[in-house]
Amino acid sequence: MNNVEIASKFSNEKYCTHKEVMEELKMPLIDGIWNTILEYRSHFVHVLNLKHINGTKYNVCLTPTISDKVNNIERKLMKIMATYLKMNNLAEKDVFRFSSYELILKSIAEKYSLKVDDDVIHNIVSGNASSLSPDLMILNRYFNCLVYIENNPDEEINDNFYGKLYSLLLGTDELTQFYRENEVDNAYSKVLIGKLYLGVPTSTIEDNMDQLVNFIKTSDCSMIVKAAVAYYFFIYVKPFESYSEELALLTFKKILCLSDLGGVASLLNFEKLFANKDEMEKYILESQKTFDLTYVLNYIIRLTEPYLEEALDLLSEAQRTVIKGEIYQSEEKNILNKTPSVNQSNAESFNNVAEEFKKVQNPNTNTTNSASSLSFSQSIAINNLPTGLNEEDAENLENHLIEMNPNLSRGQAYFYARHCTLGMNYTISQYKKNLGCAYETARSSMDHLVYLGYYRKELLKNKFIYTPVKKG
Repeated sequence: MNNVEIASKFSNEKYCTHKEVMEELKMPLIDGIWNTILEYRSHFVHVLNLKHINGTKYNVCLTPTISDKVNNIERKLMKIMATYLKMNNLAEKDVFRFSSYELILKSIAEKYSLKVDDDVIHNIVSGNASSLSPDLMILNRYFNCLVYIENNPDEEINDNFYGKLYSLLLGTDELTQFYRENEVDNAYSKVLIGKLYLGVPTSTIEDNMDQLVNFIKTSDCSMIVKAAVAYYFFIYVKPFESYSEELALLTFKKILCLSDLGGVASLLNFEKLFANKDEMEKYILESQKTFDLTYVLNYIIRLTEPYLEEALDLLSEAQRTVIKGEIYQSEEKNILNKTPSVNQSNAESFNNVAEEFKKVQNPNTNTTNSASSLSFSQSIAINNLPTGLNEEDAENLENHLIEMNPNLSRGQAYFYARHCTLGMNYTISQYKKNLGCAYETARSSMDHLVYLGYYRKELLKNKFIYTPVKKG
């Protein structure tokens, strides 16, 4: 091969570092070849609005092959989002969310070398994490961050965003310190000519974070490129005393949220990146040394593709699980209907099995369905119906509302039937989360329910709350 072919091979076919080229060619001196490689790459370089501490701007090199990889990843991301949004059965979304969050928390447990039972992770995702040991609290706190991002996909990335996530990770409502005040002992800067950082000097943190926030807001890079670049920069700056790696990953997800992926980004197990810390660190340092962030980008793309395939499989599995459950419940109902002599213990056994499956279908019932799961002594806003609606009663009420008032959409009837407890307050965010719709759709739906007399709307602090109105 001539030098041009070599340059294409090590830039387009695979994106190699100077050391990797030297090792593959088994040549100790490759200055001429490396200059040819850099010349080839210069035709595909995009300079970024992010600077190293010495003032040099970073760049990414989007060769044809790397561009194809970026496009392929983003097509899969959009396919995941489209599949999730097309799920008309809310139980399917719940099963997918539950499975996804369990896998993510297992990745976090591996990062911290925590031995944790599946039941513990199950309880965290179910909202029953009241008795965790101190070393496991990070799992619940990280989960709270994920849920916050999922429920607030349109929130801007700024100091308030980082303050909220940092306080959730620390488990405190009030931060006594924000950015890191202690210098990082950078061993890398002691063995190389020219400093390398995994944690910049504290005096430069604020300016660097302003740079990052501005880059996220103004860059025209595609979403996976922007997310990978921001991930690198966050690790490079290391702005907080603790949890900077977690916040870097959460920033990665948040950028995908803001790039049309919405809250679905919170459910994707990018946390698996933590399992490859040494190799990731190698490419982070290489990118910093050369100011070429393609090494980090290319590495993240390579690891990310199987994560997305796993998410697509989970979506399919969620649909199969719910279908199997519906078939089982249908068969159960037929058996009970056709067997009038069935004894009470058998009937209770069937109901117990069905109830357990409902928990799988709707893992968040405990936290979102106040009318059906919190208290069976509460009153609901419709007369002549039993208090404390179970799911079957809620479905009956939903159908009754549709027949009684054709101005109600199915989604509005679904939400109200499960959120009609007198004395309780509900929000637009709850509607959005339960129906898996856009915020504007949720707002207009809740306001329509107010117009039809089902709720009273009030302003509490900075958000509107909706209180059920007693109806005959």
